[in-house]
Amino acid sequence: MADNEAIKNRVLDYVEGWYEGNGSRMDRALSPHLAKRRVVSNEEIWDVNKDWMVEATADGRGRIDEPETGIKEITILDQTETIASIKLVSNEFIDYLHLVKINGDWGIVNALWDYIPK
Repeated sequence: MADNEAIKNRVLDYVEGWYEGNGSRMDRALSPHLAKRRVVSNEEIWDVNKDWMVEATADGRGRIDEPETGIKEITILDQTETIASIKLVSNEFIDYLHLVKINGDWGIVNALWDYIPK
């Protein structure tokens, strides 16, 4: 499988796992070193790790009634043999993701996100 397909599959595990409430898919998508952040202000940053994301996913925090209809616009902004930068637009969020390839497997190590402006 080409790297760009493997990268997209990891991002799909992330967004579709969220929509499905599938903790296993979220777990597969994320590096153990995940740092996921939303900057609210100079005084406030929301910061979560892999364990939080997997648990929140399994608890159904992002579940939607028809996961197959959820928005999942994936743009590979740049990639090398071992790192990639992705823009993901989903139903409620915009995520900028950094993936790393370790031992032949891609995983999301950084995520900077915000709500889609209404």
